[in-house]
Amino acid sequence: MMQFLRTVWLCSVLLGSIGVALPVVTPAALARRREAPKVVKVTAVTLESENIAGVWYHRLTGRLINETAQPARNIQIYYEIYAPNSNRIVDAGSATLKSRVVNSQAEAEFLIIPNAAGRVKITLVEWLSGDRDYRSHPQMQEFP
Repeated sequence: MMQFLRTVWLCSVLLGSIGVALPVVTPAALARRREAPKVVKVTAVTLESENIAGVWYHRLTGRLINETAQPARNIQIYYEIYAPNSNRIVDAGSATLKSRVVNSQAEAEFLIIPNAAGRVKITLVEWLSGDRDYRSHPQMQEFP
């Protein structure tokens, strides 16, 4: 035990005499850390319903933006549709923008054919980033 304590003491003396340089954190670096992370997110959603010959058809259209510094591909959008007058989920699902690359700071449109109408909530957006790594953004945003 004494040998271990002597080794620790010797290391602390040597490191103290050499002087260890710690990185200086600049205000700009702190601001970059505090800013919101760059993600792919849905910015607008519209749910339209049409009655054709007694059958209801629904169309969910929307826009998304890639705020990241790299292109995003294979974007998958998860959604829930709630009944207009309650918090009951009447439909849920996902849609993938396959064979589509959304460049950095670019927008894209999507179309989903759901089975019901109501209030739309985008729950999650996933994408494959430029470095071939899957990323996600838990958006959890309700659109009227």
